[in-house]
Amino acid sequence: MKKMQIGQRGENHAVQYLIRQGMTILARNWRSGRQELDIIALDGDQVVFVEVKTRSSQRFGQPVEFVTATKQDHMVKAATQWLMTEGWEGEFRFDLIGILEYPDQKSEIQHVRDAFFPFF
Repeated sequence: MKKMQIGQRGENHAVQYLIRQGMTILARNWRSGRQELDIIALDGDQVVFVEVKTRSSQRFGQPVEFVTATKQDHMVKAATQWLMTEGWEGEFRFDLIGILEYPDQKSEIQHVRDAFFPFF
C-alpha cells in the first residue's frame, strides 16, 4: 500500500475513533497557507487540534514519535489562524494520534491528549 493511502486510512481510523470517544469532527485537512491540521474536533467545550501519524511497522519507533518540533510549530501556526478565523475564545488543546496499520489485522491506536503546549 502506498504511503499516501496508508495515511488516508489512518486518518479515517482516527476520525472514527474520535467519534466513538464522543467528539464532534469540525474539519479534516484544514489548511492555512502551507500548514495543515489533520483533524479539528470538539470535545465537550474544548477544540482539539489533532495530528495523525500512521505507520505500517514499529521498526523505527511509535508513530507519535515522528511529530517533530517543527511539525508542532506548524500546527500551532495553523491552529492560531483557525482560532482567529472562527473567533474561538474558548479552551483548546493539541492531541496526537498514532496508528499502526498492519495488513490483515486490526489497527492499533495510540491517543496522546494534551501532547504539547504552545508558547504564544
